[in-house]
Amino acid sequence: MKFKLIFPALLISLSSLSQQANTCETSESDPVLDLNSITKCVIEKDKDKKKGKKVSFEVTSRKRVRRKRNMATSAGLSSGYQQKVTQVKQKTNLINNLSLKKESKNGVVSFYKADQIPLFKECEQEALLAQEKCFRRLMSHHIQTNFQYPAEAYKAGVQGRVMVNFIIDKKGNTVINNTLFPYKGELLREEAKRIVDELPRFVPGKHLGTPIDVQYSLQIKFKIPGVERTNIRPKTKVKTGKIFTFSEVTQIPSFPKCKKNNDATTDCFIEQLQKHVQENFAYPVDAINADIQGTVNVSFVINSFGQIVNLKAKGPENGEILEVAAKRLIEKLPDFKPALKDNVTVDVSYEFPIRFTLN
Repeated sequence: MKFKLIFPALLISLSSLSQQANTCETSESDPVLDLNSITKCVIEKDKDKKKGKKVSFEVTSRKRVRRKRNMATSAGLSSGYQQKVTQVKQKTNLINNLSLKKESKNGVVSFYKADQIPLFKECEQEALLAQEKCFRRLMSHHIQTNFQYPAEAYKAGVQGRVMVNFIIDKKGNTVINNTLFPYKGELLREEAKRIVDELPRFVPGKHLGTPIDVQYSLQIKFKIPGVERTNIRPKTKVKTGKIFTFSEVTQIPSFPKCKKNNDATTDCFIEQLQKHVQENFAYPVDAINADIQGTVNVSFVINSFGQIVNLKAKGPENGEILEVAAKRLIEKLPDFKPALKDNVTVDVSYEFPIRFTLN
């Protein structure tokens, strides 16, 4: 059984992101992430061999430049000038065709960059400049019509934002890439995915005259009026006592998968940390729009119960949004198998930098 709730239980934000949600524990709001940005892991050898390897992450995105989809020519231009313009256009088209692979990511162009965006069939006859507005209007209508608040989540007060990243392919079909959802919000995720799966077939998008897969991101906020959110990650108390570094313990903390495979090596820890970051993190959209970049140094303690505590993030000046995004990423880490020193569970600290760069 599901509750049919649309307003105000559902807040919809249609976000076409040019280039990837967890419950907040503070009053700060979760940043909207640019799901087309690139997040990669960089592993360097530590000068101090006792510490082994150092890991850092680079998050790269581009400032959005909305491509003009309409071109006008003046009737008063001379034929010679028009001929030169034609030649320039021909050369530009040649360069564009050669550059298609460079402009796309694995053959996918973002909604903001596509020359011709995908369309609902009802929007095909709209004027060019009105097509995006029509797309958003019908997307909103689709969600409002199909939305159902999962009964168990509603009863338990589970709320939060779900972000679905999907592709509208060359045939107009919808293919979901990944979904970000709040803490204990699995039911909300499934509802958001169901809504996207029921989208109709689109008129495919085009870029540089070629049919292309187009990436789009849809944000749905599940909210129950007058009900406090229950799915907030509980704060944990730090065990008093000495906090060790990885190099000082007999066995470092283990991710669940590493624990399952009986692999307590640093390589497994870094591999799982890398996977977590790449699946859950991206450039905050507001930071892109405000041209904010720089390095955020993240530090935290994995206590003797395997929980994340003492989370801190220090970024560049005016980089609070980057700090919040980094904190949300660490809050999504699973509980660990705690570190051991002389067969006793202990608290250990860990830190790494995240470098945000705008091209």
